[in-house]
Amino acid sequence: MNVPAFGCLAVVAGVVVGAIFTSWTVFWVFLLVALAVIAFMAGTPAARVAAADQRAIEAVQRDAAPAAAPVRDIEQEAKQLLEELPPLGSTVEDAIAACMKRLRHRDPQPLTVRFTKLARTHVAADERILGLIVQEASTPRGVPLLAIITDKALVVRDRGVAYRDDDVEVHSGEGGFVRSGERLFFFSYHTGLETAVAARTLAASSRRAVAVPSSRPPERLIREARDAELIAVEWMRYLGFDDAVATPVGADGGVDVVSTRAVAQVKMEGKPTGRPVVQQLHGVAVHEDKTGVFFSLAGYTPHARNWAQTSGTALFRFDYQGAAEPVNAVAHELLAAADARAQQ
Repeated sequence: MNVPAFGCLAVVAGVVVGAIFTSWTVFWVFLLVALAVIAFMAGTPAARVAAADQRAIEAVQRDAAPAAAPVRDIEQEAKQLLEELPPLGSTVEDAIAACMKRLRHRDPQPLTVRFTKLARTHVAADERILGLIVQEASTPRGVPLLAIITDKALVVRDRGVAYRDDDVEVHSGEGGFVRSGERLFFFSYHTGLETAVAARTLAASSRRAVAVPSSRPPERLIREARDAELIAVEWMRYLGFDDAVATPVGADGGVDVVSTRAVAQVKMEGKPTGRPVVQQLHGVAVHEDKTGVFFSLAGYTPHARNWAQTSGTALFRFDYQGAAEPVNAVAHELLAAADARAQQ
């Protein structure tokens, strides 16, 4: 019998004996004797071993109890992701390389090449790449499915076919996933996907929160073509295209500045810009359903001005100090509206 059990039995016995003899003296004598026996039993080696065994059992039970899963702060993770990834307007190579580091794939080099090619074809310059998805053994030949999640869309390449989905379906919470047609990408299976989806929402909110400049861009010296492109970005934002960014150097495809509602080209040449170049920009603008805006250092030929006016392309001329002036009626209307907003 262990010590606690004996103690309880001794107390009960003392009460019973005291009640039988109707004597408090008998009760207290019996109780004191029982306590002495309890003290003796508690100090025996067997009792000490039993107590140590009990403590060991309790410690094992505590360690075996399942630990509570740490609570993730997805919003904070998304904010950190946006801070660590290359900013909007960075090269495709830089954006893919940063996301590949987070993917931690066992064979990154071939995937980097494939993702870069996919992004160049289907990701616009005014988008920000937030995450990559690899779904192994998508085909009998073992070619994986690849997907790129941006702040605007999901780009997928599977079984040799690539497509862009601008209206993906997102289910958040436990068991969450992203749906694109019949394809499901589960958060639990794809590392970092849930964070990328949350970052997508934050990036969209930050785009809407960008403040439109309240005054015309300040003049500053233009030394090279990149300077002209950057000052064109400031003018585009002033004109109301507040999310305008310069495209990466050498990868513009004829477009130097992009936004969700407009595309622009900048020509820093010694001769007036002709109609074919303006017409090419207009083709890009129509294809993307955006406004075309042109900035030229030397101005435009008469054919270019006439064609731009009928097509709705805005023409601006700029100087080496970064000042821009409208050349046709479309550009005059854009600048007048911007000036009116600035005066409000």
